[in-house]
Amino acid sequence: MKRLLIILVYAFIIPTTLSAIELENRIPASIWEVETRFQFTPSYSRAFNGYGQEAPLQQLMLWDREWRDSVEGELQREEQRLEFRVAYGLTEKWMIEATVPLVQKKQTSTLNFSTATSSQQKVLDSLASETLSGLGDISLKFAKDLSATTTWYNRGGYTVRLPTANSGTPRGIAANAIGDGHGSVGAFVHFTWFPLTHGIRNGFRLEGSNELVGKRETLEGEKVYYAAGHRADIFYNWSIERQNIFAGTELHYFQQAESKLPIGKSNFAFVKEINFEFGYGNLSELEQKPLSFPWQFRLGYTRQLSGQNMPIAQRWELSSSFYF
Repeated sequence: MKRLLIILVYAFIIPTTLSAIELENRIPASIWEVETRFQFTPSYSRAFNGYGQEAPLQQLMLWDREWRDSVEGELQREEQRLEFRVAYGLTEKWMIEATVPLVQKKQTSTLNFSTATSSQQKVLDSLASETLSGLGDISLKFAKDLSATTTWYNRGGYTVRLPTANSGTPRGIAANAIGDGHGSVGAFVHFTWFPLTHGIRNGFRLEGSNELVGKRETLEGEKVYYAAGHRADIFYNWSIERQNIFAGTELHYFQQAESKLPIGKSNFAFVKEINFEFGYGNLSELEQKPLSFPWQFRLGYTRQLSGQNMPIAQRWELSSSFYF
């Protein structure tokens, strides 16, 4: 029987790419899935430097060591994101998905260099305090169910990110703009294993993206072509859902190759992080009987374990899901 599935999820988390535990759920033919997610990144001012040590956030933007260590003050950033995701089952095996984000970013700077030259001051001015909001980069996914049994559910497919963001000017490598200023094409494969124990699932996901060349400004204001480093993600998650209680955890490894501007390039970057989620709702009862109003609330927390040339920002997530 054909039915409409609508999922509303509100989440509080940090910047980059990542949000809740990465799960893949089967979508039968002619079934819709709609998700709404609110993400929040609290203010952060620290980063992992090129040696994997904690350092001021501005070290990710100021490459010239001859004068950057003489800069006084602090650079802080925070982010809020509201995402709308719609998925549709084209056939019993194929699905298509689109994610539209609305983003707000805030940058607060007290950076000061009393003996700065005109070019150095121009760099600091490009990192001035600002608040940006608008449409982010729209993402598309086209995927196929590779196998589905009582113990395994596997899916693979392709991803596309469109440079649709309309607010802010991307400058330098670690820009504060709403979007990346360039698109990407990628692929993923996700394996889900259901052991012979009620309510438990294990997930393993590999994902990579080929970042396309785009346009960007240097911190000095020069408009140039920008080649972002290609990205790779590895996820492993474990979750259990029994008697209306949900608990899960996920380990995530993110890696990005060097990103290049005509005047220089960033270093290789990576981050390792862990996510915990706890929830309450009646979704587990769907395995035994139909429900008129399935629902679930979740609270999640993510923190970085280690990294290199990446911001350090803790993630909180509060989500609610309803099916009807």
